[in-house]
Parts: sequence; structure tokens; C-alpha cells
Amino acid sequence: MKVFSPEQVDMANWVREQIREGCARIVLRQRVHDVEQLVREWALEPSTDPDALAEEIRIKASDEGRQLRGPTLYGIFAHRLGSNSHFDRKLFRVEGMGSGTDTLLGETESADARGMVSQMMRHTEASARIALGQTLEIVEHYKSILKQRDARILELEHQQLKVGQLWEQLTSMDHQRALELIREKRSDKKHDFVKEKLDLLTPVLMSKILGKGTSKGDGTMFGEELLRQFLSSLQPSQFNAIMATLSPEQVVTMSEIYQKYGEREMERQQKAAAAEAAAAAAEARSANPTTSSGAEAAPPPGE
Repeated sequence: MKVFSPEQVDMANWVREQIREGCARIVLRQRVHDVEQLVREWALEPSTDPDALAEEIRIKASDEGRQLRGPTLYGIFAHRLGSNSHFDRKLFRVEGMGSGTDTLLGETESADARGMVSQMMRHTEASARIALGQTLEIVEHYKSILKQRDARILELEHQQLKVGQLWEQLTSMDHQRALELIREKRSDKKHDFVKEKLDLLTPVLMSKILGKGTSKGDGTMFGEELLRQFLSSLQPSQFNAIMATLSPEQVVTMSEIYQKYGEREMERQQKAAAAEAAAAAAEARSANPTTSSGAEAAPPPGE
């Protein structure tokens, strides 16, 4: 089923009405710059198909009107037989598309003031379109630049944040390193102090231990007692700290001294324990004379 446009249906209805009114012909005319021109003429008969004729008229007007610049006014006039004046007419417009050298009639403006104004308006419109197109391109270019700048700023901000965090870490590490250096210096000062004091104390202790002018190396009892008390008063941590400040030769010497006095201390403690046991036994015998009368008194230990 063929579908017709509303304009063609309206035109077909008009042709059908003219056939009923007894019109003999239809004339298609166009108006260009106040000048009317004949386009084509069709004869009307009772057997004429209004739809086909309306389509032919529309196609003819459209083919010519599209080649002209701007809108073109067309009119179809119905004439009765033997009459030069029209019985009825119908007007319609066709928008032109022609602007190049392939147009049918060339430029539609006449060589007068109105044509010049129309030409200037066309040129102004073209210039405005070119300027607007360039402006839009410039705006798009600046938009891309701003987008790239924003992305770069965001990247630099992230890098600056990382640099700040790294700077804080390095500052903290530098502070810890400074504290470690201060601790090392204090430890070195302590070691130097202990070493200096031991250097002053060692000759005195050795002279007390070995004694002057003795071939066997026996020191005075007072010096031995002082050294015994000093060594027995040392805690393991103190002894380790002292040993850490000595040279290898001094460590050997100090170890030998500590070992010898340790053996003497063990022997002294054993003798003291034996003496306390003998005294306790003697006190027990004196408290029970009946049990001890028939037995000989046990000689004291060591006799």
C-alpha cells in the first residue's frame, strides 16, 4: 500500500475538487523575484487520477525549487474551458538548496540593493560560521590543555605528598641516628672512665696482692681482704662491664685473679663451716656431761 505525505493528500483533494467543478486544465507557475514564470500545464478530464496528478505536480515543483536558493513560491491555477482567468488556485513553498555552480538558474538575487544586502548577509553568515567554528576549536583546545594541567597538578600533588612523607621518615631516622651517636659517645666515655679508674686501681691492687720485695708473691693480708671484699661485692653485670673495657691481656690477668680468689673463698668458706660444726659439737658435749664421761673427748679438728 502506497503511503502519501499530508501535503500530497491535500493537493490531491484540491485536484479532485477542481475535476468536480468542471475545470479543463491546471497550470503550475513559480514566483522568482517578483516575476511569475510558467512551469507546466496539465489537462483535466473526468478520468484523470487526482493522486497521480498531485504527485507529478509535487515532484516537478520540488525538482526545480530545490535548485534555487532560499524558499520559492509556487502556485497551481485551475482554469475552465475557454477562460483565461483562473477559477481557483493553491499556493505552496519549496525550500531551495542550490548554492553552487550546478544550480539551474544560478544566483537568485537580482543586481539591485536587495540583492547586495542579501549577498552581504550570506557573506556575513559564512564569516560568522567560520569564526564560531574557530572559536569552538579554540575552546576545545583550551579545555584539553586545562584537563592536562589538572591531571599534572594532581600528579604533582601526589608526588609532593610522597616527598613530604619521605622527608618525615628521613628526619625521624636522622634524629634516631643522632640519639644513637649520643648514646655511643656516652658509652665510650663510660668505658674510658672505667678504664682510667682501673688503670689507677690495678697497680695498687697488684702491689697489695704480690707485695714488694717478696720472692713468692705473697701480698699483705689487709690488701687481700680488701680485694676479696671488692671481688665478692661485684655483680655479674658489673664484672662483665669491667671485663668489656679491658684489653685481652688485662682480661686474662683479671680472670686469673678472679679465679684464684674464688678458689680461696671456697676454701675459706669450707674451713669456716668445719669450725662451726666443731663448736656446735663441743657445746653439745658440755650440755650433757653424763653421756660424754665414759668416752674420751674427741680431739678437736685439726689436731
